[in-house]
Amino acid sequence: MFNHTVPCFSNFTAPMGTVLSPDYPEGYGNNLNCVWLIISEPGSRIHLAFNDFDLEPPYDFLTIRDGDQSEATMLGRFSGAEVPSHLTSNSNILQLEFQADHSMSGRGFNITYSSE
Repeated sequence: MFNHTVPCFSNFTAPMGTVLSPDYPEGYGNNLNCVWLIISEPGSRIHLAFNDFDLEPPYDFLTIRDGDQSEATMLGRFSGAEVPSHLTSNSNILQLEFQADHSMSGRGFNITYSSE
């Protein structure tokens, strides 16, 4: 049913932490649709720092939304090997959605977050 070695759906509630793509840095595999929520204290904001980023363009991408709703404002959609610049949320919840297609993969990503 669920493969617990690949945490593809999880919530991060610690004030700071790291979000890694599945199996990082060994390559993330195919046919993935992962969603992670970073939830901080109400009234706070979340900072993302991209330490490493390598996804197969344009088919594999990471979408970051402000809030936990599917229609929440998109802060960015990233693909390829260019490391995105820092991001800061406007709310206390960030949603990271990672999609990978059926072939080829990159190294993945290593993102650290902190809240204030």
